[in-house]
Amino acid sequence: MTTPPDQDRYHCFTLHNGLKVMVYHQPEQAASYISMAIRGGHFYDPENCQGLSHLLEHMLFMGSVHLPNPNQINEYIENNGGHMNAWTGTEYANFHFNCRSEALPSVLPAFADMLCSPLLASSSIETEINTIESEFQFKKKDDLRRLYQIHKETCNPAHPFSKFSVGNADIYNQFETAELKEKLRQFHQRHYCGSNMALCIVSPVPSNALKDLVTQAFSTLKAGEPVPTDWPALYTEDQTGVQINIVPLQAATRMIVTFALPGLHNEYETKPLDYLSHLLGDEGEGSLLAVLKCKNWVISLIAGSGIEGDHFKDFNISFQLTPSGLENRDAIIAHLFAYLDLIKKSLHHSWRYDEKAKLNKLANEFDDNPKLLNAACDYAQALLFFPFEAIPQLKILADKFAPKKVEHALSFFRVDNMRVKVIDQKLDTNRTCNYYNAKYSVSKISADTQRLYQEEKGTEALSLPSPNPYLGDNYSLIKLESEFLKPTLITAEPSKKIWFAQDEQFATPKGDIFISFDVPGFTESVERVAAKRVWLAAITDHLQAKYYRAEIAGLHYRVYGHQAGFSVNTRGFSQNQMKLCEQILATTFNFTPSEESFLRLQHSQLQSLHNSLMNKPTNRLFSRLSVLIQKHTYAPLTLFEAIQNISFDKMIQLKDAAMSSYHLEGLLFGNWESEEAKGFAQSLDSQFSKASALPIPRAVTQLPTGESHYHKVVCEHDDAAVVLYFQAPSDGLIDTAMCMILEQMLAAPFFNVLRSEKQLGYVVGTGYVPHNQHPGFAFYIQSPGFAPAHLLSEIREFLKRQFDEIDFYRTYWPIIQKNLLKQLNEKDLSQSMKAQRLWLALGTGDRTFSHNTRLAQKIHSLTFDDIKHYADEAANRQKFGELVLYAPGKFQGLEDDLPHIKDIAEFKQKTRYFDKGSQ
Repeated sequence: MTTPPDQDRYHCFTLHNGLKVMVYHQPEQAASYISMAIRGGHFYDPENCQGLSHLLEHMLFMGSVHLPNPNQINEYIENNGGHMNAWTGTEYANFHFNCRSEALPSVLPAFADMLCSPLLASSSIETEINTIESEFQFKKKDDLRRLYQIHKETCNPAHPFSKFSVGNADIYNQFETAELKEKLRQFHQRHYCGSNMALCIVSPVPSNALKDLVTQAFSTLKAGEPVPTDWPALYTEDQTGVQINIVPLQAATRMIVTFALPGLHNEYETKPLDYLSHLLGDEGEGSLLAVLKCKNWVISLIAGSGIEGDHFKDFNISFQLTPSGLENRDAIIAHLFAYLDLIKKSLHHSWRYDEKAKLNKLANEFDDNPKLLNAACDYAQALLFFPFEAIPQLKILADKFAPKKVEHALSFFRVDNMRVKVIDQKLDTNRTCNYYNAKYSVSKISADTQRLYQEEKGTEALSLPSPNPYLGDNYSLIKLESEFLKPTLITAEPSKKIWFAQDEQFATPKGDIFISFDVPGFTESVERVAAKRVWLAAITDHLQAKYYRAEIAGLHYRVYGHQAGFSVNTRGFSQNQMKLCEQILATTFNFTPSEESFLRLQHSQLQSLHNSLMNKPTNRLFSRLSVLIQKHTYAPLTLFEAIQNISFDKMIQLKDAAMSSYHLEGLLFGNWESEEAKGFAQSLDSQFSKASALPIPRAVTQLPTGESHYHKVVCEHDDAAVVLYFQAPSDGLIDTAMCMILEQMLAAPFFNVLRSEKQLGYVVGTGYVPHNQHPGFAFYIQSPGFAPAHLLSEIREFLKRQFDEIDFYRTYWPIIQKNLLKQLNEKDLSQSMKAQRLWLALGTGDRTFSHNTRLAQKIHSLTFDDIKHYADEAANRQKFGELVLYAPGKFQGLEDDLPHIKDIAEFKQKTRYFDKGSQ
């Protein structure tokens, strides 16, 4: 739904209580997507209780009149095939979910009950204060949160954006529970009413039926009064024309140039900011990014993001800098202003608008991955700001030639209206922000520096993009050939296999090409993996400027590493795609980066690996789990040392040696005739004559049944964390099915007991965790208040209790079974999704492409007694291999006499492995 809703499919109306509603009939979808927007974001928090709106968001999940138990609404929606979430933003809060459409008549009244009649129980208030406190503590080392707080402290204190939006225990505990409950009740009464709410439903249910459902479900919602929406200016005069130095925790060096704008992003008829983002964010030759990369100043650039509200917008140009770029940041800004001047001088070039309109039309017409829940959220919020007649235009990108609108927008791109954030660990600062203790300083940009920004010396290489050569002129569909409706081998050699299939399902002029190289020489040591990583980064960096025009014309590509080598994937419009893929493959094999480029990318890779060590503990533990389970995967610290020590000459030597022998396998799927595919395969035959190796199995560690191994991961975080991972004894259908069933069965109780009831931490959950298609599942907790031993004890005690009382789940089994069957029987949502499924099946040896169908049949045949028998064996430790990963944080670790894996390389050398497929 990136295109505007069809006039005959959508209907907007207002209930008697003022609730604005949009229903959109989407008959081709099986599920329904629902979003409610509320003018009740943190802008409306009382000064003495900042974060109240966030607390109310939490409380609405804690029980309502008809669903009184905490998180009962979540379970109800999950039992009806969906998922629910919410967020509290600046001006708005939003609650949204999806569900099976046939369940909507019962789910929608439950949603209305949640929003209209919350219990606000005192015991739940105390529980959720602890939850938000855990969330606050959990995010204290998040650089984005720290940056956000500094932003708040450097804006107009009279503007509500300056309020602390998260809340914490210190704020809430100023009040007795009864007083806080009254504040919540008053906030709810003021904001959660028809005058301040808007609902969007995207569903295959006919519009008239939806209107009746909505009218009945929300008939008791009170009308209330509209809340004020006028705010003072976001920045005062002394808060623009400034530089803000910020010291981050991660080793990232960035510069964010911000221009303060009015609400120009809401100019839906012409969308001038989209046009500017399109040009400033260009990555092709001559672009701002390409020129700055050539000078070794910048690694990446993002244009157009930034906070926004109904009547204000920050337009950010964010640069990731090299060390040289940090030293030359004034020159970077001078290049930015020179590029803005080029845009101003080109406003009369109508062909640019026409080309962008054509690009937008193609993207909209052939969008094969609609994000319907996101669209529902966008429309719900839009209903509270735009008139009904504007709604159809919001999701279409403007095609009007409107140079005056762009010129007006550019009038705000001035030095005196600019804020420059410089982010680096070595900057001088003199302030500390509240709540997160981040160091920063603010200073006015001097007149001398402002003059440097107008210096055009060295900016001659900048140029606006030329006409896009990748825009096609033929988007017709080929005639299908019956023998190629399933992947068929068109090249069949021991070291080279190419598959081809046409798509009969989606009728779109698109396709996907996957080419995978298994390269033994890239797997034999961590040094060789390091060489591969930097080499692939250099290729991607080189291709970026060369093929950016192809990207925006709907021809996408990726070159990426995997456990056994690397892959090239192209996707998008079929016209010109084979040629693009051939060019990228040729570049991959023939390109040699310069030593200067190598040093820049080596630094970038080291920075990325170093920053990964700052990830939250649960992320670190799951990353380490992959390292321990997958034979050819290395830990970030090990890779860091290898990349740090590798030289340019050594990288070239290892790359050349590795590429002397490889195995190639590929898939072409989409809108091509078989003769085209065979011609492409023949070109690969001649281009890759050195294919002489066999495929490399994706080996998976075989954990011993009934034993636990332990592994400690030291993190730069005070929280403790534990992951308890269970590995299935095989990848057969029964073991795969049982892993999925047990994880689904235990997920909600695990969350409710260990997070909601016992308050062990903010990050609590379960997951089905396959490695190279070998099934397993995991339980995890990250906690600011409890040591790993206690967390592990609680997890084990929970599992023992659940397995002992497994009969409790007998009545839930039909619901769990139904949801899993729905998940497995879901049709591919796009041609590209189908291509990925087929490619994965080839990699796992599933030549019938029916794994999910067979798995669904297995789950359908299982009885609860089968599950009980399997669970009993699991409880007696007769089924699974077990691995416990933990991060001690500020607490004591687990006992040393437990069987710890201390040397990863030694463990992986001695362990037994399951051998898997080749993709």
